[in-house]
This record gives sequence, structure tokens and C-alpha cells, in this order.
Amino acid sequence: MLPRIFIDTSAFLALEDESDQYHEGALQFREQVLRKERYEMITTSYILDETLTLIRFRISTKASIEFSKKIRKSEVVKIEQVSSKIEEKALDIFERYEDKDFSFTDCVSFVVMWEKGIKEAFAFDHHFNQMGFIRKP
Repeated sequence: MLPRIFIDTSAFLALEDESDQYHEGALQFREQVLRKERYEMITTSYILDETLTLIRFRISTKASIEFSKKIRKSEVVKIEQVSSKIEEKALDIFERYEDKDFSFTDCVSFVVMWEKGIKEAFAFDHHFNQMGFIRKP
């Protein structure tokens, strides 16, 4: 079984947006780690939603549509559809950690990672560290 890694919006955006401060680091991590070590890459429909919106506003509508087509056809990245059960668990985290500035999408990501036993996230968002996950690169 391949090791699993969760892919966050911050990683997708860094890969797609050449002006992103983490662009070079994201490209290097993808080429030197993800492609060489072979991971099962997991994300969620919420991450896809967030990523498409940010690409549309930061780059262009065309780039957002192209990313959408590429990611939905990918045989490498699996998109988990978020169920109402996951949303309820995420809402509990969202309410319980009011001292943190987690987005609801972050909370959904945490629940999916816990339920799937995923310990690593390809992310540039420090919230993953705050919840005890290993953030890469």
C-alpha cells in the first residue's frame, strides 16, 4: 500500500500560481518527493471548491477551468466527496477551537485525514501543524 498524503488548497495554489511565494518549493516537492516516492494523494471536494475559486481570482477563469479538468481526470489525486457526517464532525472542531482561526474547510480536511489515517499534508498552511499533522515540504 502506498503512503498517503493530503493535498491542501495552499499546495495546489502554490503549484498553479507562478507568483505564489511557495511556487518553487511546491514544484520541487512535487518532483523530488511525490513523483519519486509515489504517494496516494487525497484531497476533498471542499479543497477543490476553494482552489478553483482562488485560481479564478488570482490567475484567471481559464486557468481555473483547466485546473478543474486536470484534477478531475487525474489518476493520481483522489477527491473525497464530503458527506454530512464529515461536515458534522468538522463543525464540532470549528466550534470547539474558537481560539484558532481554522476555516471550516480546514476542519473538514482534519476530519478526512483522521478518518483515513493520513498523517502528512502537502500544505503551506500552519493549521495542519496545530492539529498535530506533519506538514510538507
